Amino acid sequence: MTRLRISKEVGNKVAELRELASRTAAVALTTSPDEQNTVFDAAEQIDRFADGLERRAGATLIEPAIAILPSNATTEEVRTARRRQATRRGADVFLPAWSSMARALPNAFLRSALFSVGRSVQADNASLLVGDPKMLVAEKEIGSFQNMTLTLSGYELCQFDRSVYTTCLDYYRETPLCPEDSSRHKQTTFYEFTRRMGNEYSVKAHKAVRASLLRLSFAQLRLRYNRLNIEAPKLLSVTFEDGGDDGNFKASDALLLRVTASVAELFGPGAWTAVDNEAVNYDGLRGWLASFYAGHAGPQWLPVKTLYRLSGYESHPRNFKASLIRALERLKDPKTPSSCRVTAYHFSKDGMQILVTRSEWRVSQVD
Repeated sequence: MTRLRISKEVGNKVAELRELASRTAAVALTTSPDEQNTVFDAAEQIDRFADGLERRAGATLIEPAIAILPSNATTEEVRTARRRQATRRGADVFLPAWSSMARALPNAFLRSALFSVGRSVQADNASLLVGDPKMLVAEKEIGSFQNMTLTLSGYELCQFDRSVYTTCLDYYRETPLCPEDSSRHKQTTFYEFTRRMGNEYSVKAHKAVRASLLRLSFAQLRLRYNRLNIEAPKLLSVTFEDGGDDGNFKASDALLLRVTASVAELFGPGAWTAVDNEAVNYDGLRGWLASFYAGHAGPQWLPVKTLYRLSGYESHPRNFKASLIRALERLKDPKTPSSCRVTAYHFSKDGMQILVTRSEWRVSQVD
């Protein structure tokens, strides 16, 4: 599969305009209250101009999602290619390389409501574990940006599932994904998996992980992005060797995980983001915002209603702005990882748009 991108010249110009908009917004914070809205409005107009330029440029160059290397490619060649994207060497397909201090996901997942901030999904864990079919959805459209259509069949997903799935992918951080026609898998235990997530093991945690892996294994995605149909794969396959039938759960119960090479199609150049390990485990709206903004190259104005739709916020829209402010204030905490820490945010004069600035805009993707 190939991905489309704008020309380097236009990309550089868009980046310059984004930077100018960011600097203008920063200046606004130092101006008098009477002048502040005028300067912020100017920053917003510059950012919108950058959006228009990017749209008009369209897709002029084609680039493969997976870098193809010969079977005798050197370790250094593979390492270099994996800094940008998923890479194939001979029959082996690798995910991109990211730091051991981070976890990675496709931007399509982080910038949509696929992993919703709602709490109702986990509230139904007990029903899921006994196989209640009423919870299944078919071809449900997921909130996303206008250049993407994402539909889900299976069980709806939540922020906890995001943390579980990044842990599954972490098992393949240094080893190739499973071939489609192979039964190769990664074997681990519920204790090791829970600890790898950064949590303490307990029977409650065991059940939560089991329910999450079931949801993820049932998920079937259809994705169209920038006028391309992406063959969204089965996220994972899982086999349990635990006491699920009789409820006799033990820390040593085995998990057999299988993530296939088709997942690599979602990790093309500029199509994935590595998020700090600590921030991956943030929940609710704070967790979604931390991951959402981690992959942005710089600040830009966004409609508040867009964030509401993309986050999967379950309460009434009129409650969202207050929740958004609380989550952003929590992300301003000095203990928040620098890659996800909010330094400031500002609403437009009419309160309909928001500009968020961060202390750092991208997690280092390689050690």
